[in-house]
Parts: sequence; C-alpha cells; structure tokens
Amino acid sequence: MPELKKEEAKKELEGLLEQGKSSVQKQQETLLTPEQKKEQEEKKAQDIKDAETKRLEVEKQAKLDAELLSKKDEEIKDEAEKKRRAELLEKKEKDEEAKLSAEDRIKKIKVETQKRIDELSNKLKETQDKSSKEAQALRQELEDLRKEKETPKEEDILTLVEKEEAEKVKKYLNEDKSLPLDKRREMEDVELDEWLLEDQKAAIAWIQRRELRREIDKRQNLVLKQREGVSKKLFERQAQSYARVLEKHPELNIANRKKELMDGGMSEADAIVAIRKENKKFDALLDYAEKHPELKTVPQAPELAMKEMEKLLEEKKESSPEVEELRKQVEALSAEIARLNSTDEGIGSTLQRKKESEASLTEAENAIVDTMRANKATQAMVDAALKKFRAKKR
Repeated sequence: MPELKKEEAKKELEGLLEQGKSSVQKQQETLLTPEQKKEQEEKKAQDIKDAETKRLEVEKQAKLDAELLSKKDEEIKDEAEKKRRAELLEKKEKDEEAKLSAEDRIKKIKVETQKRIDELSNKLKETQDKSSKEAQALRQELEDLRKEKETPKEEDILTLVEKEEAEKVKKYLNEDKSLPLDKRREMEDVELDEWLLEDQKAAIAWIQRRELRREIDKRQNLVLKQREGVSKKLFERQAQSYARVLEKHPELNIANRKKELMDGGMSEADAIVAIRKENKKFDALLDYAEKHPELKTVPQAPELAMKEMEKLLEEKKESSPEVEELRKQVEALSAEIARLNSTDEGIGSTLQRKKESEASLTEAENAIVDTMRANKATQAMVDAALKKFRAKKR
C-alpha cells in the first residue's frame, strides 16, 4: 500500500471514526453544549494526530527492521543492531513455526535432528584420531541424538493418548449398551438427545460426569506416558554414565565376581557384602550412593559418585611407617601441649634454650618440631618430644 499523505490519512481516519458511530452516539452529540462539542473535537483531533504519529513510527521501524534483516552478519557491527536482528529472526522463525500443523512440526524436528546427525557423522569421518577425546565426544553426541530422535516427542505422546481415549470411548459404548442410561460411561448421540428431551436435568448431570471422567482419564494416561518416557531416558543416560565409569575403573565391574560367589552358594546380598570387603573402590562408590539417595534421579549419578570415591580413596592412601609414627607421636603429645600451654606460654620466647643435639634434624624430627610449633608448644616441650622420639628409635 503506498504511503498516504498527511491530509489524506486524516480524512480517511475521520471517515472511519464517523462510520463507527452508532445512531445513539450521533443523537447524543446533538445534545452537547458548544463547550463540550469543542472539547470533543479537540480530543478527536488529538486522537487522529496520535494515530498518525503511531502509524509513522510503525512504518519507520518496519523499514529499519527490513533493512536490518537484509544485511549480512559481518556487516552489522553495533551490538544493539545485532540483538535486534536476532530478535527479528527468532520472531520470524516462531511465526513460521506457529503456522505449521502438529504433524508438520514433528516432521520439522525430525528433519533438523537428522541434519545434525549427518553433520556429526561427516565430522566424525574427517577426524583422523579415532581414539581422541574429540572423536569420543562426537560419538557420544551422535548416539544421544539418535536416541533423542527415537524418543517420542510431546506431540507424539499427545496424539497417542487421544487415539487411546477414542478407542476407550468405543469400548465403553459397546460394553454399556444394556445398562440404564444414568449408569453408562458412554452412549450414542441419538440416545442422549432423546434423554435430554425426556429428562433434561438428569441428562445434563450425566454429561458433566462424563466430561469430567474423560478429562481425568486423559490426564492420567498422559502423565503415565510422560513418566515412562522420562524414566526410560534417565535409565539410558545413567547407563551411559556408568559405562564411562567402568572405562576408567574396570575393577568396578563386579558382574563376574558376583556370579562366581553366587555359583559357590552365596545369596546375592551376601555376595555384595563379600565384594565390598575385598574391593575398596566398589565399597567406597556404593557407600557414597547409599548416603545420597537423591542421586537416583540424576543422569550423571555414577560419574558423580566416582569422583567422590576417588577423592575419598586419595585421602585414605596408606602413609609410610615413619609418617605413621610421627602421627602417633603428635597425638600422644597433643594432650600434654594443651595442659602445659596455659602455664608455660611465653617461656620459650624469653629464655634461650640449648638444643638437645647440635646435629641437624632428620626429616621426621623436623616434622615433629613444625607440628608442635604450629600448636604453640614451648621449646621445652619440643625438646622433650625429640628426646622421646629418639629414645624409641634406639
């Protein structure tokens, strides 16, 4: 439509406003005082002016948006323009998608998914190092996309539910033919029309009960199918996560050992207990999982438990005998430090004490000294600890 000139637009708007008036409005206008008429005319003029301003603003913005969409990405430098272009493209895509039927939307999703699968497949073929992390990540994403493609979408589930509910209506129609009208779950439209003529109140009450039952049945069926889909997807993702755990810690695969113990006469529970005693990793993993039941609904639960297992086992690494001896010495002296600290505090800072031995301290002795000084032990206490330690080593 060509751009209207200002005067033409004004006349057109006045004409539209005039056409929209009812005969009652016109009659009311004849009863207005001159002041009221003047005020009404001024308001009408202002409305026309505002409408014209708004129209011009909309046309200007539409022109700017069209120019922005026609530009290439590399031509746009301004961040605000980039953001506006992204919004326009998103709106355009949503508008186009809204016009599609449910069936066409499902087809579009499948086509896009297949396109991504093809891209990943080609990229995977081009990857030279098949054992690299990049190749493994691509394989995993490709597998996830294939499973996602096979998983029913929301539209598929809804269509299936509606189909099942329609079948259920046919079943009820056949099963309830011999029952009294008010006891039936479904009935033919002809019978319902006759009932409405005979007893409208009872028929309407039955219709309300039927619609409520249909809605409840449909909702329950839909929720059940959605839960089944979620549970299946969760199980698959946890299985993938556990496979990655076994790849890093193959000794966590206890299937063969459990079978061996059960073949020897053990119950499954007893076999698990025995494996936990002999397999520290499996015991730590299972212990963490038992203490965190919330992980049952987390897709990466096996890998999260594995990380905690690794951390725990790192902390429990066996120390050397010498370090263990030092730890025992420190524990034995802790009580003495606490007891003497209140009375001997400050003595070490005011007195110069001769060390028990002029020889250089060993690594173990240095550890004792550092630990005790960190606990604010006096020099006398340090000397006593060194003396006891050296006496035990002789």
